Amino acid sequence: MPRRIRLLLLFAVTLASISGCSKRSRFEVQSDTCWDGYVDRQARIAECGDKSYQVTGSFDCVTVQKQTLNGYLRIRIEGGAWLETTEPLGLITICR
Repeated sequence: MPRRIRLLLLFAVTLASISGCSKRSRFEVQSDTCWDGYVDRQARIAECGDKSYQVTGSFDCVTVQKQTLNGYLRIRIEGGAWLETTEPLGLITICR
């Protein structure tokens, strides 16, 4: 087997083994309205109603904001305690 093919095969096996060990984190949003926000001020999220996210890798904070004057919005990380707002256009930031 040529050396180049062996190196590519070794690289592929190494990459597969590393990706299998990636940390996965989860956060949940519950709401009776529409909302949007960011994960670590980078990845934008926007939905209406309830949504659960699984993130590959680590993150520090999630920020979400209601897009309406009425309703509720709550969020939690990894099954922890819920943070909630019912304020008009309420904003929540939760960090690990």
